Amino acid sequence: MSFIKNLIDKVHPTMTAIGINRGAKTEEKDAFIRRRVAKPKPGDDDLLVKVLATSVNPVDTKMRSKYHLDGIFRILGLDGVGQIEEMGKNVTGFELGQKVYYVSGQQDAGNNAEYQTFNAGLAAPMPMTLSVDEAAAVPLTSVTAYDIVHRGFGLPVIKDAAHGQSLFIINGAGGVGSILIQLAKHLGMTVVTTAGTHRSKKWVEELGADYVVDYHEDLTQQLRTIDQTQFEYIANLQDTNAYWDLMSVAVAPYGKIASIVETTAPVDLGALKDMAVQFTWIFMLARANYGKNLAEQGEILEKMGRLFDQGVLKSTLTKVYHGLTTEALREAHHEVESQHTVGKVVIDFREDQQ
Repeated sequence: MSFIKNLIDKVHPTMTAIGINRGAKTEEKDAFIRRRVAKPKPGDDDLLVKVLATSVNPVDTKMRSKYHLDGIFRILGLDGVGQIEEMGKNVTGFELGQKVYYVSGQQDAGNNAEYQTFNAGLAAPMPMTLSVDEAAAVPLTSVTAYDIVHRGFGLPVIKDAAHGQSLFIINGAGGVGSILIQLAKHLGMTVVTTAGTHRSKKWVEELGADYVVDYHEDLTQQLRTIDQTQFEYIANLQDTNAYWDLMSVAVAPYGKIASIVETTAPVDLGALKDMAVQFTWIFMLARANYGKNLAEQGEILEKMGRLFDQGVLKSTLTKVYHGLTTEALREAHHEVESQHTVGKVVIDFREDQQ
């Protein structure tokens, strides 16, 4: 039987994958399903990588819980680290066997599997000073933080480019906030961020936040107490609706607000008009989802990789699960959904790490 299976695998290669076939809560027994599926083949512009580690993001948990194509198997997982096994004929700048860190699109089959293919423009060489797990924690959040600074705030990502200016981050302890704090300090900003637990307060302080305010208490009063009441820049990484009124009064004239969180009800943009304030949505997955400026993502990952290698940024990895298993996916998704995590959660698929 094993001889026949091996023969079939040579002709039609397969791989192990963990996926879903309906929207489900993490605790449900069949929320995650293990299957053998066809091993993907790279297109002319693609990389085929052996997946070494994946991170779990809030967007992954939303995609799982809101999945509506009942009965259709779907592999999740957007960013991580892979080792190049094959390259499309149009791909340049990479080598077989090279480790890359990347973020694929929401339409792509994800990386909760042994192998994945994606457009080569979405990847960059893994930072040399980071371990596989450390690097797997940062692709999606690094590109998002870069987009907030460069696309949302209109700032160049260079040392002291915003020296003396102020940034208010709502939810600095999460994955994106943990990178954004470090990036903002590199630009010379004064950083104020919200946090709600002793652990998260300590975490953001260690990353460089100048002031930490407790989101359980009156934020307006706390900002007055620390004499930080108007900000040139505000990044909402938590809840656009809940913090809209606060942002509208805390932003300085000609200031800029960037949010990564969708609205669930209308917001009053008119409140920003008289102060000439700009509001920008940031969603780094738009590149891959719409096939727009794909190579720009790889360029950003290269730039951020250099900052990691120079010691300007450090990985935000805080927890590693092990194994390409339904149990590891379940535990990681559950932890991210708890909303009590700081930094990032990673699952390492390598057998020698288990």
